[in-house]
Amino acid sequence: MSLFTPSQGFRTLDWQSNNGVRTTRSVSGKTFRVRTGNQSWSFKLTSPALTREQFMADYSFFVQQEGMANAFTIVPPTIGTTRGTANSDPITVNAAYAAGQSLVKANGGGGTLKKGDLIKFSNHDKVYMLTEDINMDASTEDFFHIFPVLTTAVSSSTTITHTNVPVKVFLDTNQIKFVTQADGLYRYEIVLNEDI
Repeated sequence: MSLFTPSQGFRTLDWQSNNGVRTTRSVSGKTFRVRTGNQSWSFKLTSPALTREQFMADYSFFVQQEGMANAFTIVPPTIGTTRGTANSDPITVNAAYAAGQSLVKANGGGGTLKKGDLIKFSNHDKVYMLTEDINMDASTEDFFHIFPVLTTAVSSSTTITHTNVPVKVFLDTNQIKFVTQADGLYRYEIVLNEDI
């Protein structure tokens, strides 16, 4: 699976959480809500103004994905790395956790991670968001409160990525088009859906 690295970065990021919830309203006006699927992330990225050479490097990558057919990974700008002070030391889960858990204990690492930071477990593709701050000191267990709940079990040897978190994605359309600008520069916008 390819990692997409844009030639000149991105100008804007529009990030969203998608939750599968079915809503039904009865004749009496009561509303019923039921979860119908897993949560996933999606996001829209807008490029800065690019020369033709810069643009074609990015465009040729998207064409190779054959629309929605192929998945690739990308590190989202801005939120792909912690806002905290966490160092690059490995963080390892210290027990087995079944799918459906929203709290995972781990140790290793140092510094802080902030709620809203993205993390990824090494044994599966889903990306999670921290819902509480973590102050890691490498000598004690740290509590990782995550959203959504684990979609796949993690074992005691699973590591956690918190810097340059790669998100496995696919394009949201089968049409790969572009429009040139009057100034001779190129700009593009893509919408990506998390592939879990």
